[in-house]
Amino acid sequence: MNRKCVKTSSIKSNPLLVSFISCLVRRAFQFFTRAMNDERRARNCGFTLIEMLGVLAVLAILGGLLAPQVVKQLDISARDKEAMYLQDIAQGVDVYLRENRSWPANLAALSPDYVPIGSAQIGQNERDFPRYYFTHPDMGSFNNATGITGSDLPDARFLLISNLAADAGPTITNGTQFDAWWNTDTTTTPNVKIYRGHMSKMFHLVSVSALGDGGSFRIDGTPTSSGGGRITSQGNYHLVGTPLELDEAGTFSVGNSEVNFTLTSDAGYQFDPECTTGSQWNALGSTCTS
Repeated sequence: MNRKCVKTSSIKSNPLLVSFISCLVRRAFQFFTRAMNDERRARNCGFTLIEMLGVLAVLAILGGLLAPQVVKQLDISARDKEAMYLQDIAQGVDVYLRENRSWPANLAALSPDYVPIGSAQIGQNERDFPRYYFTHPDMGSFNNATGITGSDLPDARFLLISNLAADAGPTITNGTQFDAWWNTDTTTTPNVKIYRGHMSKMFHLVSVSALGDGGSFRIDGTPTSSGGGRITSQGNYHLVGTPLELDEAGTFSVGNSEVNFTLTSDAGYQFDPECTTGSQWNALGSTCTS
């Protein structure tokens, strides 16, 4: 092998790897052509022992140089691909949360409507190790009709965890364990991929109060009636797209609400029985509309 090939062997990226292989193949082909055209080899119908040892030495050197680089490139490719898979799954969680106003129970719930991956494959990476999905433990009993408090809003998070070299085997049953994985530095363990999803941006504050007796309302299909008394003031965070209905009657009646809207931003309403019928529910800070 001449000096030109030796220099090319110091590969740093895929184009150099291709150049190196091309150089060796070209030299091997030239060597083989000269051997076939040599009359002495034609008469003997073969290579000498020294020539065979030379070919084996070249193959050994080639294997020693290429194998580590090929493995390295395959690992890098697998890590990049897994990061993209986790991003696709995270987008599926986002869409699922918007459409169903609840967290998916597991990864299989996302397949195939929210993530175009088979239900069996979505739970395993390409090295056949499990992928893990966790919502923050404080979200375990989340019900959008009830909503979450402002103190729970920072916990509207989820994790996707995958390890291409082993089973990550995470145990997350409380907030401390969740935060430990959330804050894990993966720079020293490149085979571990973690997607951190923060969904607090999808929640809006809904405030409901009353200045007197009466009124009822329904949030995301769950009614709350005053029964003729005064509605207890409340203010929780609900997912964007949540339907809200405000009824002036003391008992909520489907189809009879005076105010209907879909949540797109923070909203606050108060019931005022002193206002005329049809105008007893008003935005916070405003007076009777008629």
